[in-house]
Amino acid sequence: MANESFPNPSEKKISFKKGLAIEFVILFSLIFISILFFYSLIHSVIPEKQNVIDSEAFRYFHPLISDNHTRFASFITFFGTGTFLIPSYVFILFYLIRLNYHKYALMVLTMVLSSLFLGWLLKPTFHRLRPPYPLVSGAGGYSFPSGHALGGFIFTGVLIYLIWKTRKSIHLKCIFSFLLVTFGILIALSRVYLHVHYATDVAGSFFVALAWLSLTYLIFRMIYHRSLHEKKEQSSSDSDMTAGNFQFLNRAD
Repeated sequence: MANESFPNPSEKKISFKKGLAIEFVILFSLIFISILFFYSLIHSVIPEKQNVIDSEAFRYFHPLISDNHTRFASFITFFGTGTFLIPSYVFILFYLIRLNYHKYALMVLTMVLSSLFLGWLLKPTFHRLRPPYPLVSGAGGYSFPSGHALGGFIFTGVLIYLIWKTRKSIHLKCIFSFLLVTFGILIALSRVYLHVHYATDVAGSFFVALAWLSLTYLIFRMIYHRSLHEKKEQSSSDSDMTAGNFQFLNRAD
């Protein structure tokens, strides 16, 4: 018994600060890199009438065009629409609130609404016209960045974040993350295949989504600091209901 060691509060505090500092460095790096690539797109690539990225993307998809592929692309692109995303977010928010993770719910709601507003703001800013000869009708407005791709990337980013806050094994987390990343990429590629967006439109949406998700999480982390991952209240019934779900049930950072 004499050899047993107990956690030193000061050491635990230092460890928390060190982990928080690493987290901030990663988030700032993601924001900086995303903005850098986005800046490169809008200043070096998009102003060109015929840039290599967009031309090569359309050239790649052209031999693949068929009725079956077009139907599949139309099906995939549906998951970037509000018809799918709005009910999905309502379910996610209801689930988080049900588990008393009100700060998570608020963060998700902020990410979604602010990214939607950002997409509306960016499109008329760049005034980029859509590609000619679309394979489907109904796509209107400006082209850059892609609203469908932005919605898909934000949605998959939110889900990946929440999955990594569960007690699932690291292998399952990696598998689900890979599937979600693939899902988001397919939504983006469907827009290029359908000829309603340029490849650089969906690339721009990816960088916007990555920067915005990182920035929003960083702001919430700075505001709530230690309490972001805590439940609003604890009870035995909640513990039973959420067993195996979120890993920060009793974490006090």
